[in-house]
Amino acid sequence: MTLLEAARIYARSYKVFPLAPQSKSKQLLRSWKNEASNDLSQVERWWKACPQANIGLVTGNGLLVIDVDNKNGKNGSEMLKPYLDDFPDTMVVKTPSGGYHYYFEVEGSFPNKVNLYDGIDIRSDGGYILAPPSVVDHQAYTNMNNNPIAKANDAVYKFLKGPSKEVSTVSSIIYEGERNNQLFKLGCRLHSNGISNDIIKICLESENHLRCQPPLESNEVKRIYESIIHRYDKGKDDEVEEINVMDLIDRDFDEQEDIVEDMLTPGVCLLGAPQKIGKTFFCLQLAITISKGESFMGRRVQKKRVLYIALEDSKSKLNKRIKTFGVTLNRNLDFRFEKAYNPDFDLEEVIGAKKQEDANLGVVVIDTFAKIKKNKKVEYDMEYEEVSRIHELGIKYNLCILLVTHVKKEIDRDNPFDSIYGSRGVTAAADSMMVMFKRGITKVKELHITGKDIPDERQLLIQDEHLLYHVVEEEVEENVDENLIRVINYIIRAKVFTGSHLDLSAKLNLPLTGKALQCLLKNNKDLLESNFIVYEVGNRTSRARQMKLSYLGDDETNGDGMTVETPL
Repeated sequence: MTLLEAARIYARSYKVFPLAPQSKSKQLLRSWKNEASNDLSQVERWWKACPQANIGLVTGNGLLVIDVDNKNGKNGSEMLKPYLDDFPDTMVVKTPSGGYHYYFEVEGSFPNKVNLYDGIDIRSDGGYILAPPSVVDHQAYTNMNNNPIAKANDAVYKFLKGPSKEVSTVSSIIYEGERNNQLFKLGCRLHSNGISNDIIKICLESENHLRCQPPLESNEVKRIYESIIHRYDKGKDDEVEEINVMDLIDRDFDEQEDIVEDMLTPGVCLLGAPQKIGKTFFCLQLAITISKGESFMGRRVQKKRVLYIALEDSKSKLNKRIKTFGVTLNRNLDFRFEKAYNPDFDLEEVIGAKKQEDANLGVVVIDTFAKIKKNKKVEYDMEYEEVSRIHELGIKYNLCILLVTHVKKEIDRDNPFDSIYGSRGVTAAADSMMVMFKRGITKVKELHITGKDIPDERQLLIQDEHLLYHVVEEEVEENVDENLIRVINYIIRAKVFTGSHLDLSAKLNLPLTGKALQCLLKNNKDLLESNFIVYEVGNRTSRARQMKLSYLGDDETNGDGMTVETPL
């Protein structure tokens, strides 16, 4: 049966509309809610215009679909199994992802419900589903039994009310991929109902033993419990209490392990670096490493879920950069592309929702901090208060929030942390800080690290052919021609030079002929580019060959208004 033939059949009873081929959501109409139709001539026109269009079938107005999900750690079929014997035989559709749609005619109004039961959604008023034989990922939605759509019976209506309180948390298995999430949600529900911390811990351990398949390690359950307590009990330790020093030292406090040893701790970390130095590559490498639990620059790393909030780079640019690394990836790293300077952006709302999704969320990267700042003034009190609030979020949710920021134009190499842009209120509220900058005109970069309970450290870094950073154990001596150094320093100051090679040599009093300077620049184009200098040579004329040197380090665009690819 063709898609047009199927759409005609559905339109005899329900409203339909076309969706883009191979898509569940890409619209071909301006508004499917307003334009969906059961007019057969309109249906004919739509599918003749696009014969491979998928079929959107509008739910509600008497049509309800139970949507069963069997992916991403969910097993909706297992959840539904105990109820099926009491349901009437009806039309069942298998989805390309291995799920199922159960169609029913109902009386009355029913809202759409997400996760009414674990892995089970309800599609009804104001919603739609893809109908057979629509195709996604080159696999078709398939009618499994050719049964007519049955009228819902009492068992279906009872099911649509949701799980009863008595059996809501004890009937089904929690499969791998959902264990952390489900235990975290259970703990949050218990806490919100006033259950004591000790009882919550016992319930999580029992739930893990009875329902999780396979059960989580006891240390992992402990981490979930601690994350819940940090979330809700934040501030209790800050209440006024007077205690004798001998009583204080007798207390046992849980030591919080660094997420990245002597680099990232729960709270706020600042990363300051000049523009176009490669800080996004550094952040991406760090995020990927944490998502895999691999060592980073020789430091121990806890394996954590990472959320990277991108406010500067596009999806295509990040795609290109990650592919350049050539490393293996997993699904433990998520990107969120936010509109910069959005006054409605709520960081806690974003983090809270992500933590509910995965209790193992451990790092949130914000690239860059300036584009979510609420306060635009460079004043100590205001900036200290804003970064302190972000610090409190990190402590509350037991994770590190990495704020990527800019530095002042001149970096004091003896006091690099003073170069982080803003007042000292920014740095005073941070738990740890990193500053990265180039050493002279070489390709080596210095990374300075400091923080509360973190030893001050300096590391020398260099990027390999895949643009991955590596620690250089010893000082790297790079023999750079003194004449080239003079050219680079001049162009950085002057921004641009246009003329012949001989003109530039004379201007800088270089002991070089025009031809010798041309060879020097040609052989060191990589070093010029690493210092954000573009070298262009024109065609030979009756006079000497003209060339142009342009410094791009202070601007995001070149003179033609074209975006410049970030140098590595």
